[in-house]
Order: sequence, then C-alpha cells, then structure tokens
Amino acid sequence: MRLPRRSEDRRQDGGRRVKARLDLIAAILVACTAPVLASDLASSGTPAQPASAQDDFWTRPYLFGDLGRARLKDQGIDISGGLVNETVGNLTGGTHQAGANAGQAFVQGIFDMEKLVHITGGTFGITLVGRWGDNLAEVADIPALMLLNEVYGRGNIVRLVDFHYNQSLWDGAVDVKFGRLAVGADFGFDRCDFINLTFCGSVPGNIAGNYIFNWPVSQWGGVLKLHLADDLTFSAAVYDENPTYLSVQAKWALLPTWPSGSEGALVPMELKWTPTLGDLSGTYRIGGWFDTATADNAVTSINGLPALISGLPYAQDYARYGFYISFIQQLTGNATGPSPKQGLWSFLNVTYSDPRTSTTLYQVSWGLQQHGTFAGRPDDEIGFAIGTTGINPRLADAQTQANWLGLGPGYVQHNEYVMEAYYGLQATGWLNLKASLQYVIDPGGYSSPLNENAWVVGLRTTVAF
Repeated sequence: MRLPRRSEDRRQDGGRRVKARLDLIAAILVACTAPVLASDLASSGTPAQPASAQDDFWTRPYLFGDLGRARLKDQGIDISGGLVNETVGNLTGGTHQAGANAGQAFVQGIFDMEKLVHITGGTFGITLVGRWGDNLAEVADIPALMLLNEVYGRGNIVRLVDFHYNQSLWDGAVDVKFGRLAVGADFGFDRCDFINLTFCGSVPGNIAGNYIFNWPVSQWGGVLKLHLADDLTFSAAVYDENPTYLSVQAKWALLPTWPSGSEGALVPMELKWTPTLGDLSGTYRIGGWFDTATADNAVTSINGLPALISGLPYAQDYARYGFYISFIQQLTGNATGPSPKQGLWSFLNVTYSDPRTSTTLYQVSWGLQQHGTFAGRPDDEIGFAIGTTGINPRLADAQTQANWLGLGPGYVQHNEYVMEAYYGLQATGWLNLKASLQYVIDPGGYSSPLNENAWVVGLRTTVAF
C-alpha cells in the first residue's frame, strides 16, 4: 500500500515556526475584523451604544463582541471567523510517546445580493482558512489510516476554501451554485465533533482523498439542488478533477485560478431527507459518485501481477465510483421547542469505494452524542463513537503473496478500529474546550508486536471571533 512517508528529520527552527503561526493568526484576525471596523468608521458618527447584558464578555457569542457585525448583516454582509486548535499525544502506540499540535483559523463572508444589488435569491460567499501544525501519526510513527488530529492536513498555508455564487430560483424550488467549492460542503456527513478523522466530515473524502477534496481544498464546480419537498432535496454536481488543487503554491491554493491539467470530472449525487418525527428531527442521506478520470489500479501492475511482486507500474482503470449512507437521528429532546439541539443523538455512516482503484475500501462509523449534560450545563456535550476503516482484500492477498516470496512489507493489512469519547465544555459563549480519549486498534490495519495499539489523549479548543 502506498502510505504517506514518515518524517524522519524533524529538526526545524522552532522560533521561526512559532512566529509564522502567530503571523498567520494575526493576518486572519485582521481580515476578519477589518471590514466591520471600516463599516463603523464610515458610519454617521453616532456614538456606540452601551454594552447590553447580552454583550457580556463571558456570554456573548464572539470573542471580540459585535464590532458592527449586526448592522452589516442587516445591510447584507455576514462576516464570521473562528479558530480550532487540537493538541494530542499518544500514551501508547508508535515507536515513542510524543505530542503534536495543529489548528486552523478561518474568515468567512456571505453577501446577500438582494440587499446589496437587488438580485433576488442571490448570495455570494468566500472563505479563507489558514492551517498550521504537525500530524501526531507522523511525529510518533503511528501508521494510522485516519488522522489522529483531524484538523491537520493539506499544507500549513492559507487556502481559498470557498468562492461561490448561489442563485435560488422559482421561489426556492431550485438552487444553482458554482465557483471554487469543497465537495464535503454539499455532500455526505456534515459534522466534525470528534478529533479522529474516522468520525469527522464527509467520509468519501476520507477514504478517497486523492481525488475527492474536502475542506480546506476547493475545486471549480457547480451544484444543482432540487427541493422536491420541504424535507426532501436531490443534489447533483460536477467538479473539475485535477490534482493541482492540492498544490501548496498560492496561485492554485489561495487564488481563484483555474489550473491546467484537468483529468476528468467528479460527479456526486445525493438524496437528503430531513424529517421531524414527532418532536425528534433527523437527517438521512443516500449518495454516490463516479469519476471519469483514469487512475492506478489498487493492486495490479501492467503485466497482470501484483505491483508488489512485479515492481512494474500500476495498470490503469477508468471511471472510479462509490456510494454512501449517512444517518443522524435525534433520540430524545424536542426539535420544535426552545432548545432544539438538546437531547441524545445518534449517527451512522457507511461508505464503500471502488475496489479496483481504492486501497482503503470502506469505512463504517457509529456514535452517540448528548447535547446538554447536567443541570446548569445546557450547552455542554458528551460523545462516544466507534468505527473501522477497511483495507481492500485484493491488497491483503497481494501482500500475502509478496511476503511468501520475500518481497512484501512483512505484514498483511485488514482493518483499523477506532473508539473515541469526549466531553465538550462550553466555557463561554465563544469558547469551547473538548477533552478527548481515543483508542486505535491495529493502526494501519495490521497487527504486529512492533505495532502496538494506541491510546491518544487530546484537547480541542474552538474560539468564535
């Protein structure tokens, strides 16, 4: 299996890295607050009103307060920003105990084109995100299939996550969106409450991430949504299939340019049902995708033998595909009451990818989340989830053959199993602290005396600017 290379040389200039991260955070904070500050300075000069009880530092929704945000939103400009930081460390597993820190800061603007330029039903959106940090799996030499700190990845740079125009037509019966988009923004599981990637984000991008790009990578595409009923939506999209979007060069990552070298088109489709059954709400998705690009076979080389044995280039296959289901159901509480989020929720994700071209063939995850934990803690959360990521059996067979001939990796991959539990403390209106414990069984999908199961502790800090 072609796994990411482990970083063996980690000698980096710590001071330079810290300064770069601080500069990145400062730049995004300035980008987030500058528009609203400018709006205040350009106003009629009316003195600012005294802070109300709702603007109390500990209860207000944003760290920096309103800063004119509410007035801008009334005018059609909705500005938001935030920061997520994950600090994790392994108690067992890997070649040694280690810690890693990774995070991201983002700024987003949504512009109501009806209020701004009288285009009924139109909105324009732009989102920038900057990432920093390290991957615990690499730092501690844990061969995990899924990230142990999900916020890491796709380069420690600033990326254009979203740059789109959306037009609602025929009284909201149809939505058409086009621009630079992340596939996971419109398809698949839309939550990321856990720190292990097994339970976070749109799953097709987890197991087929070499051509299905979730946040923070975007690609040019268009999405059509048909609202068949109040609680039923059919979505279909076409995205440019091009690995250049993964580049860390600013001209492709940060700017809304269209790189050359397109290899085909990614076409996902999804049926989404959002019923309220009694007092309980749910979200049910059934979807699939196909991709017109030519790709390497997962196992077989050009002479028909496993590439692990022949050493020759991989054979080529056309039109990758896959399908998924994603269910979220509220089990207790009252979706129509004053606190619709509170109560016990459950989710289930099942994703299956093309066995010809995928080394990670499927992923299954299930979990429970309780929103509102104890008396006086209505916004805290408790979560528990279990899941598995399965290796393509064809690859396992090839590894067995190669090992018998003395050419293989020395192990045979099957499944990686993960469990995670967390407690999320809503410390203030704008600050959430989440303590997490993960247990990874057979990291990388194989059992070996040199590959110990991993206990991982973590803390996620989430701040709304």
